[in-house]
Amino acid sequence: MLTVPSLLLAIALGGALGAPASQSEFDDLSIRTIQFPSYHEEKLPLAVIEGLQFSPALPRPLSSESLNAARASFANISSVTGTSISDEAIEELQGRYGRRLWGPGYMDITADSEVEARSLEERQVTVPNFPTPDPSQHPELTPMLAKVTASEIKGYVTQLSTAYATRYYRSTNARAPALWIQSQFSSWLGSSQTKLAENSFDQPNVIGRIEAKSGDPNAPIVLLGAHLDSTSQTPSTKAPGADDDASGVAVMMAIMRILKGSNYQGTYAIEAHAYAGEEGGLLGSQALAKSYKAAGKNIRGMLDFEMVGWQPNTSTNSGKSSTISILSDPVTAMSTHMTSVVKAYVPTAERRSVACGYGCSDHYSFYNQGYPVVCIASYGPNDSNLNPGYHTTNDTVDKLSFDRSVDFVKAGLAWIVEVAA
Repeated sequence: MLTVPSLLLAIALGGALGAPASQSEFDDLSIRTIQFPSYHEEKLPLAVIEGLQFSPALPRPLSSESLNAARASFANISSVTGTSISDEAIEELQGRYGRRLWGPGYMDITADSEVEARSLEERQVTVPNFPTPDPSQHPELTPMLAKVTASEIKGYVTQLSTAYATRYYRSTNARAPALWIQSQFSSWLGSSQTKLAENSFDQPNVIGRIEAKSGDPNAPIVLLGAHLDSTSQTPSTKAPGADDDASGVAVMMAIMRILKGSNYQGTYAIEAHAYAGEEGGLLGSQALAKSYKAAGKNIRGMLDFEMVGWQPNTSTNSGKSSTISILSDPVTAMSTHMTSVVKAYVPTAERRSVACGYGCSDHYSFYNQGYPVVCIASYGPNDSNLNPGYHTTNDTVDKLSFDRSVDFVKAGLAWIVEVAA
């Protein structure tokens, strides 16, 4: 497979480039249908999508000259594939990672012709009537919180970000990190409660489950999620992704190990999902959310962990144990409840509210299927304190603050017990 930089170099040097005789669904020249925040849909080659994302950011607002120049830089690819690039695609994707924006900037809906272009206000999501968070009602949580350690989180992040040079969903070794997560889940939960959900690319989602105390296999689900893939300027060869999002996966893993080790079972089933291909347009989570909806599965609530390891000292978190940002959209009631959980169970943390935006992480895939969701992170899209190594080869384990990341495990455990009890 040609990497995006090598493909663009070949074109820039004037080499003849024809459509391959047999083309993988995720080759550089494969055409993807993507949906932008405005719900505008467009068909673009992967090479154009990723090439725009990793281009040096141009000053905003983009001038007509800048738009035309960006378009011209992909003229050969457009000619070969018979595609064109709209102004909106350039506005959204050009220099995206240099602009420190969360997520890919689109949802890849190539495999789903049934995605509806509905505004956020038009989506009907029913949120359960959760009780007001109250630690006095959940003494079972106290010994679980005592089991949270920074060293456990660091160990998982170290494995994911150093044992695999990249976790990029199109890399040759994309499957390996998913298999490692599966092995960890299996060792705690049992092989019958752990499975892979295959995708159309060679990186599966990983699912770990703790049954409801009733044993009912159809009990509603309380869901934790984080994405296992990574990206960088050199995604096929080096993309450590320690913060994005090995840190989120690590927090989720610690929560599941502690729950199972404490023999905790709630009224509802508990699942943890490690999603593949988030950086490619929420690919893995979209497939899984759609399959859950088609199967009639009831999800009581979903909590997504996105980049929870980068924790710098700031003017607003002095004297605080950490910074926890609760994303304010897309389901206000879920965000409000999560804020109350953090306030009640992690009162020493700085609490922030930030807007996410369309498709910024995997919780949006489940929201699009009508499920109630919320996401927490250290910092949100375009925050001044967002990890400067985000989507680069500098997103490494030595840059993270695991003593502060423990607060996310505590918040996640508290949310589980409050919602699944």
